Amino acid sequence: MDIGTELAIRAVITGLYSSGAVTTDQVRAIMTSLNEAAGAALERREANSSKELTKLRKGIHLDTAVSPSPGDS
Repeated sequence: MDIGTELAIRAVITGLYSSGAVTTDQVRAIMTSLNEAAGAALERREANSSKELTKLRKGIHLDTAVSPSPGDS
């Protein structure tokens, strides 16, 4: 994933969250899904994809200040 795509995804999620269109629980669910996808990528030996998904999840956390679900850290 290129940086433009990552930033666009982060901007959309942050905008939806800050406008109230999505809730804290929904942002957490997105981060959990990204964490699970990163794990699946590792199982398929796609380390770069896993790193990109993890970076995206961490970026969403930084942008929204929503803490990940327990076990997602």
